Amino acid sequence: MRRTRTGWIASLSVLVLLLGSSLPARADAPICALAPRLEAELLQSDALVGVAVVDLQTETVWSGGVDGPFAMHSMVKPAIAWAVMTDAHEQGRELTRLQRDALFYMIAWSQNADVDTLLGMIGELRGLSRYYERLGVSELAALQHENRWGSGRSRPVDLAQLFAALAESPQVPDPVRADGFDLLRQTVDQHLWGATIPARRLIGWESLIKTGNFILAGPVDQNTGVGDDPRGSNGEDIEPAEPHTDLTPEADPDTDKEQDDEQIVRMNSAAIWLDAPWLGGRPQFVIAIMQESRLTWSRSRALQNELGAILANAVADRLVGASENPSAHCLKRALY
Repeated sequence: MRRTRTGWIASLSVLVLLLGSSLPARADAPICALAPRLEAELLQSDALVGVAVVDLQTETVWSGGVDGPFAMHSMVKPAIAWAVMTDAHEQGRELTRLQRDALFYMIAWSQNADVDTLLGMIGELRGLSRYYERLGVSELAALQHENRWGSGRSRPVDLAQLFAALAESPQVPDPVRADGFDLLRQTVDQHLWGATIPARRLIGWESLIKTGNFILAGPVDQNTGVGDDPRGSNGEDIEPAEPHTDLTPEADPDTDKEQDDEQIVRMNSAAIWLDAPWLGGRPQFVIAIMQESRLTWSRSRALQNELGAILANAVADRLVGASENPSAHCLKRALY
């Protein structure tokens, strides 16, 4: 009789997958169980792409594409901001004008000079690694570069878990989290790409987005893997310099300059989704997208937005109970 009950339970689990139920998936699920379309998009893409989605209520993690690790570049900035604000809060002191200005420009405008200023206030990169450990994302501490903040690396799952910790970890004091969310809300429009809220479907929901991009000028070692930085540049958000010179600070990344085959574009984005204020304004999902390609900057950004839209609509479908049925291939991946 016990075996029969077990068999029924197993059959019910398969049925849940087939029906796209809103019940929690297992803790580590293939991304196609959430967004069946995405698997084909990743396979057909000219870029190396990895994605991860975290349901903060069920702790379900969906992931797919390239595992990485990818170079983080600007994705370290929110963790630095949270660390600086946590330090001030725990010491019972107000942020200085210098700190407030540096935090604003580092997050809202993604300015790199302010990173060095703020890192110096938390013990440089060792202090950042300690903060990663405190948040429970020790994988990021292990992948931290010893002296260049822009060259620290992350898997998409690690990046998603970092933003999940920033969103809800008990290690983050509530006033710090509130101030951090306000910083992300001030991000300028040209940095708001990735997984935005399908506004007509999730009225009142909010997407707090942080992005990072880096254009690596040639020549490039063909043996260089995802996340490696053969030129040793610190930071991101720059245009390529002349060949055979060091990279220099950016002018305008919105220009669609055609790049030669030796230039690599890296792009990352992560979004914390909050439900509507009348539902509590609580963090509900985190979406992370990391990519590296030889596409132009504009084409890379368009790809980020396209993938983000697929993921966003898949999450919206899940929330309203209209999830798309996983394909047979996806079901096999989920079961085995």
